[in-house]
Amino acid sequence: MMNVDAAFDRLGSTLRQRGYTFVKEDRSSDDRFAVFKSPEMSVRISWKGKARLMTLEVDAESGWAEFARRSFGPKGLEDTSVEALVRAIGSEVSETSTDSD
Repeated sequence: MMNVDAAFDRLGSTLRQRGYTFVKEDRSSDDRFAVFKSPEMSVRISWKGKARLMTLEVDAESGWAEFARRSFGPKGLEDTSVEALVRAIGSEVSETSTDSD
């Protein structure tokens, strides 16, 4: 099981490996988000505390658009769920990047 901090660390690390840079983070309430940016796009990792929901969003012209989400159980988020979010990052980067293989 993974806690919210560990999930943010894992997803942020994956984004950095893909060439994204950390822009900002907000931890001012039960909700939390971190924004990462590449030359092609911005990605936000969001946590909704009350809903116990983690989402990955991309910056679209009309605001943030969700492209993946997973919910936490009472003990945390399954490692496999975090890995599914990591795979979603890989898929999104491959689909939107101009320099992908």
